[in-house]
Amino acid sequence: CVVGPAGSSSEILLQTLERKGLITSYQSSQLKKGDEAGLVLGHYALLYHNASGSFARVFRAKDLNTGQMLGLKVLRSRYTRSPRSIAEFKREAELGKTLKHDNIVPIYEVGQDQGEYYLSMEFVEGGNLRDFVDIRKKLSVAEATKATYEMALALQYALERGLTHRDLKLTNVLMSTRGVAKL
Repeated sequence: CVVGPAGSSSEILLQTLERKGLITSYQSSQLKKGDEAGLVLGHYALLYHNASGSFARVFRAKDLNTGQMLGLKVLRSRYTRSPRSIAEFKREAELGKTLKHDNIVPIYEVGQDQGEYYLSMEFVEGGNLRDFVDIRKKLSVAEATKATYEMALALQYALERGLTHRDLKLTNVLMSTRGVAKL
């Protein structure tokens, strides 16, 4: 901001901030739309949109207290008007917090800010299983067996605690950069 030309427009300011790595392109686009409220939820800065489902969107986020990078799953606004949907989101998140397994993405916190409901979780570097298969075109027998085994371990662990997944599909299986499958 300080080194930009005198009288520069907000567009130039945003481009400068983005180029200097002070904001992300997602944050810049939100600010251009006048939506600064959705850039920080609780103590998490939303860095970029990572994935979407019918019920929620997932962002890569930074914990402003610790600097930790993580995932922030945010309930879609159309569901925030439904007490039942909010209760379901919170209930599933709280149950998810109790699960501690290498093949289950850990949930750290469940929160609400500015009318938005969210949960924070580990950000799994990699991608989902559908993207993994699309990129590779096919999995080797060893890769497919390992991923299936790891998913089965996670499902067995949850089932032993009285929980089921209810939405198991390729996009809900994350593959870490080290090839570990996580639900």
